[in-house]
Amino acid sequence: MLYDHFPAPRHRPIRYLGGHVSPMGPKIQRMNSCPFCLIGAGDVDGELLAYRTANVFVLPVPWQRAKNLGHCLVLPTAHVTSLHAAPRDLLTELFDVVAQVTAAVREAFGAPGSMVLQNDNIPGQTLSHLHVHAIPRSPDDEFILADPDKMEIPFEVRAQQAAQLRRALTNR
Repeated sequence: MLYDHFPAPRHRPIRYLGGHVSPMGPKIQRMNSCPFCLIGAGDVDGELLAYRTANVFVLPVPWQRAKNLGHCLVLPTAHVTSLHAAPRDLLTELFDVVAQVTAAVREAFGAPGSMVLQNDNIPGQTLSHLHVHAIPRSPDDEFILADPDKMEIPFEVRAQQAAQLRRALTNR
């Protein structure tokens, strides 16, 4: 699994891979040390991709709450480190996909609703790659943000979640 192979960076990397330039323009590039960039480029863990546009992709997170299974991330394929650093056209595409995902988690995971979160370089964040959380919600989920009972979801289960979400997004 990808997340097992990469140590969590303690600081924001500043070196870019010279050869890869995003369709968003020359200033937005892929980081060779960022696991999200590798997934977004299709280099690893392709079976976790639930959905992809030209500049955005969706995948289930490795740690999820038992009552909120299907928690996923929506990310740009290019290495953008924060919401305020993203170009407007990328933000438009990113949040268009977020809207589609919030509708799809209802169908894919039977959730009557969802919650959207975006962390912007918060203390303790281990990966500096812009991402938006889409979390399936239900009335009895007893959701708390800093939940100590989150459990690691095996790769195979996340691949199945990606397939469920992929089917729901394809129907949109």
